[in-house]
This record gives sequence, structure tokens and C-alpha cells, in this order.
Amino acid sequence: MQVLLVEDHRLLADAMQLMLRDIEPDIDITACYSTQHALSIIDTGKNFDLVLTDLFMPGIDGLGLLAGLQNRHSRMPIVVISGRDDDRFIRAAIEQGAAGFIPKTLPGAEVISGLRKIIAGGQFFPQRFSADGNITLRLDDNAAPLDENAPRPGKKQLQVLQLMADGNSNKQISQIVGITEATVKYHTSQLFRLFGVRNRTSCVREAQQRGLIRSFEEQ
Repeated sequence: MQVLLVEDHRLLADAMQLMLRDIEPDIDITACYSTQHALSIIDTGKNFDLVLTDLFMPGIDGLGLLAGLQNRHSRMPIVVISGRDDDRFIRAAIEQGAAGFIPKTLPGAEVISGLRKIIAGGQFFPQRFSADGNITLRLDDNAAPLDENAPRPGKKQLQVLQLMADGNSNKQISQIVGITEATVKYHTSQLFRLFGVRNRTSCVREAQQRGLIRSFEEQ
């Protein structure tokens, strides 16, 4: 089994590799310490049976990796392993197609159980998300109702907009989406014109107020 492990803390990456090999002795693990490195390996055409990623990392984060795999039309299952298990982060991971979300705060036995289930081809999410078999997604609960007559960004523009809101630079967005920085700048300028704003902060705020993208701001 080929596994890509993305974790910026080397000590945690080493511990995770030991845990994975205890579960599956024949596992072949490629460890990356940044999302940028992981995407560069994937862009060589190398395939993996499973991708395990941390959520919060310098530069492009785990959600950016999920978005990057979606843009590459990858069918590789990706699972987030994070020290944060806030509902809004889990929902965001699910929106981006995550096959699982394992909080690092779980007891060791539960983490191992979750990893076993995922390695066997299943899914694993915190019980409150999967106990009833349904996973509820939502954007900003405080957003204004959508105006059906208001002009809306295109699919690619919405993705650029969300990545902007997540704090990614133009260069990072270009790597995630697989487009040039010039194209990112073009989409950004079109979004500014659409919303009648002059900077990224105002653009993101307007999109959140319209309920077009998710917000991680504390309620």
C-alpha cells in the first residue's frame, strides 16, 4: 500500500509512520513536510492508495491540498489528521472531498481504530458527524440570504475566492488550482469588478456577507 504523509512537524511525522507500520507492516510511506512538496510529487504522476495530511501547516494548508487534488481530478482518498476538531474545519474538509477526519485529540486506541478503518478502504469522522449516517454542510450561518438576481462568480472564480479567504497568496493559489499566477490575477480583478471593491479584504468580506464562501471567523 502506497501512502503519502503530509505533516510539517517531523517528530509527529515519524510517530505517525511508526503507527502506520504497526497497523500495516508492508506499507510504503512517502513523507512530505509541506503541501507544496506533496503537490510537486503528485504532479510527477505518482499515485498513492491513500493521502494523510495535517490541517494547519505553513504556506498551503491541508484544505489547500484537498483543493489541489480536486483540481487534478485525483481519485486518491485523502484523510485529515488534525489537532483541531472544530465543526467548521471538519465541514470544510468534507466539502473538499475528504474521506476522513481524525482528531489528534482522540485516545490512541481510537486513532489506531480510525486508521485501520481508512486503510481498509472505509471512512472515519468524529461520531457526531457520522452517527446518523448524515454529514451536514453549511457555509456562514450569519450570511445574508442569496439574491438570485445578483451576478455570481463562476466556478473557478469561486474557488479562487475561497482560497483567497483561506489566506493563500496568488502563487499558492496558482499551485493549488493548477493555473498561472497571471490567471489568478485576472480572476481576482474580475471579482473586484463584480463586487465593486478594490482589495482582497473587501472582496472576501463581501463574498462572506453574500454567503458565497465559508468563514472560519469565531462566532
